[in-house]
Amino acid sequence: MILLLLLVSSVSGIEWDAPTPYDPVWLASVQTFPPAGKVNETRLWFWGWVYEQDVQFKLFTRRNPYEGQDIKTNDTASLRNSNFNFKNKVKVLTHGWLNHGSSPMPESIKEAYLNISDLNIIVVDWGNAANVNYILASYNVAMVGRLLTEFLNFLISEGVSMDDVHLIGHSLGAHVVGIAGAYVKQGPIDTITGLDPALPLFTLGNKDARLDKHDARHVEVIHTCGGYLGFASPLGHIDFYPNGGTRQPGCRFDYRGLCAHNRAHMFFSESIISSVPFTAVRCKDYDELYYNGSCQGTGETLIMGGFDIHYGKDGIYYLKTNAEHPFAIVDENS
Repeated sequence: MILLLLLVSSVSGIEWDAPTPYDPVWLASVQTFPPAGKVNETRLWFWGWVYEQDVQFKLFTRRNPYEGQDIKTNDTASLRNSNFNFKNKVKVLTHGWLNHGSSPMPESIKEAYLNISDLNIIVVDWGNAANVNYILASYNVAMVGRLLTEFLNFLISEGVSMDDVHLIGHSLGAHVVGIAGAYVKQGPIDTITGLDPALPLFTLGNKDARLDKHDARHVEVIHTCGGYLGFASPLGHIDFYPNGGTRQPGCRFDYRGLCAHNRAHMFFSESIISSVPFTAVRCKDYDELYYNGSCQGTGETLIMGGFDIHYGKDGIYYLKTNAEHPFAIVDENS
């Protein structure tokens, strides 16, 4: 794993401001623990401690953009007496490690979406299970995913179609929504967006414990700290690699990778409301990006993020961003 990290960190093609290497000691210490398990795996009952009350589902709409309404699984009254509009699409936002329901990830994306359209925004607050050491938090993912599955099954029983549901998760939250998408009883989920899905203690081989392109009809992934806090390998139908997907400009002394890791949700929230699109070029394949750190491209372009879903598209895409907000780069030729 450390060798992979060094290889990914040494790619050329991107001008860095003397970046500090990510912390290999922390990553190596985490990797000494068994990988995170899938739903219903026996040892999760020993490690996992997530209870139903530890995960809350809060509804936000244009009628209540600031104060969330609690929707409880299998509680019809809590849904029917809320501002939930059965005619509107549903966006489910799930934060990651050391975050909670009012952290920047769900807050900024919720605000961006409600500025564009009246939607049912469900924020999954699993802060009690996320604000522990990383090993325990990663082991809690499967149980949180299971509770989200039960909540989605409840929405189905109340008449919500999974064709109208878009799950969006950051870091460990990306695997939470992946598990929920895989196990929902009347799927598939329409769309999942994974924002720098967490890497430590998750493997490519155990796809039942992580986000996978089979977890929804359409899966898009944005990689910003690949090889350290996030997966570098493609996981979706479409995988975007801003600035190569490993390091991010403006994150100079990013020893723990948190700056680069959080850029995924910052790029995504900006993309929803930005008049300047995050235009990405399609790579020939992942090897072109991996070995060069950038892509000459095939001539095909695609917008990263935004309000619309890129149904029917696939591939690996590369783009550059600014070092600070606004991150989207203005095309001087347009």
